[in-house]
Amino acid sequence: MSLQEIDPFPWFLHKDVPLLINGQRVEMNIRAAEWTKRWRPFLSNLLELQRLCGRRMLVGVAGTPGSGKSFFTEQLAWMATKNILPKVNLVSLPMDGFHFPESVLAERFLQLEDGRQLRMSQCKGSPDTFDVPLLREHLLRLKQTPQKMTWPGYDRVRHKAVPQAISIHESVNLAMVEGNYLFLDRPPYAGISDIFDLRIYVEAPPASVVTNLMNRHMEGGKTVGMAKDWVKHVDLPNARLVEMTKAKAEVFIQRDRDGAISAVVWPNNPGSSEPNSDDV
Repeated sequence: MSLQEIDPFPWFLHKDVPLLINGQRVEMNIRAAEWTKRWRPFLSNLLELQRLCGRRMLVGVAGTPGSGKSFFTEQLAWMATKNILPKVNLVSLPMDGFHFPESVLAERFLQLEDGRQLRMSQCKGSPDTFDVPLLREHLLRLKQTPQKMTWPGYDRVRHKAVPQAISIHESVNLAMVEGNYLFLDRPPYAGISDIFDLRIYVEAPPASVVTNLMNRHMEGGKTVGMAKDWVKHVDLPNARLVEMTKAKAEVFIQRDRDGAISAVVWPNNPGSSEPNSDDV
C-alpha cells in the first residue's frame, strides 16, 4: 500500500523549514499529529492517484486570496525534493504569473461593487487582470508533456510577473497549479477546471485569511490604511467569487487559525478525515 511508502516520522517534523514563495520567505513547521492524521493519508492518496493516472498528472489548487494555496503547493514541492513522495517529480506553478503586464493594467479599468472605477493596476488580482487565454494555452501544453517548457512566476516583492521563471522538464510527473480562479465557470475561465485531473480547494478561517492578506500587503510595501482598503474593496469581493467555485473541488484542505491542516476531506472517497481540534 502507498501509505507504507510515506515516512511515518520524517526528520523535519517540529522544525522550522524555510520556504520561498513568490519572492517572500515563510516558515513551515509540521507537528507529528498533523503529519500522522492529515498529511500522511493525503500524500498516500495523492501518490496512488498519480500512479493510476499513467501520465503527467495535473492538479488544480484553488481557494480564496490568503487561504494558503501557494504555501500548500510549495510544501508539496519541497517534500517531493526530499523523496517523501517516492518516484514523484513535482513542480508548483502559480497562476499569478499570468497577470497582464503593468502597461496593459494601467490602461484598463474595472468597476467595483461600490460603484468606483479603478485602473486594473489598482485592483491587481481580480479575475479580469489575468491573461486567461495564455494560461489556458500553458495548461494544455503542460498536459501534453513536452520535452521542455517554461512557466511564468510572480514576485510579490516587486509586484510583477516574471516571464519564463520556471523550467518544466518532461520528467515532471505531477504538476500542482495554484490560483484563485482555476475553477471559475464563466468566460474566459470556463472549461479550465476540466483540464485538471484532480481539483483541490484550500480553506482557512476568515480571520486568518484577513490577517494573511494584511501581512502580505504590508510586507509588499503598503501602509496599514492602504492594506485595509485593498482587502476590503479588492480581496474580499474576489474571495466571495472564489467561494462560489468550491463545488468543483474533489478534495478540501482545511487549515486552522495557526495555519496547520485540521482536516483533509475527500467527499466521494473513503480516505476522508474529519476536523478534530484535538488532533493538531
